[in-house]
Amino acid sequence: MPADLFREGDIVFRKGTGLTSQVVLSADKEGAYSHTGILKQLDGKWYVVHAVPDEPDYEGDVDRVKLDPVERFFSSNRASSGAVMRMEIDSVKACHAAQRAFDLYRAHILFDHEYDLNDTTKMYCTELVNHVYLKEGIDLSEGRLTYINFPGFTGDYLMPNDISLNKKLHLIYIF
Repeated sequence: MPADLFREGDIVFRKGTGLTSQVVLSADKEGAYSHTGILKQLDGKWYVVHAVPDEPDYEGDVDRVKLDPVERFFSSNRASSGAVMRMEIDSVKACHAAQRAFDLYRAHILFDHEYDLNDTTKMYCTELVNHVYLKEGIDLSEGRLTYINFPGFTGDYLMPNDISLNKKLHLIYIF
């Protein structure tokens, strides 16, 4: 992994290997990725801040905003493919977005199983990434939402593809 290319606030995408990822990809037929997060550097090591269900760190762990080493986030048992993308913006704003994401991790924000963009007391992956950039005045989704009509989930949702289509996002790394 070319960690020397990474910068704080870079956005990471992965195509997951689990059932939840398959559901996301079936709902988002245009998308190549099922999950997203944001890069944060701590003590010289790269981590991904992301909100994820069904990836407990220990028995009894709840679905929540997590901080995983980038190698774990992209490990072969979690990702069949992935990408790192960078916004064409002031790097200070990207660093602030990464710090906001890290603060949400430290606040123990739970995963939003309701997928409700109007409630930021809990968050899902794309909601987290878009939210921290919105605080910097940047709407990663550029207003895009995906309409989904699945049993139990009907409505407009923010999908990884809604973010990856941003015209100011540039590919840094792909596998």
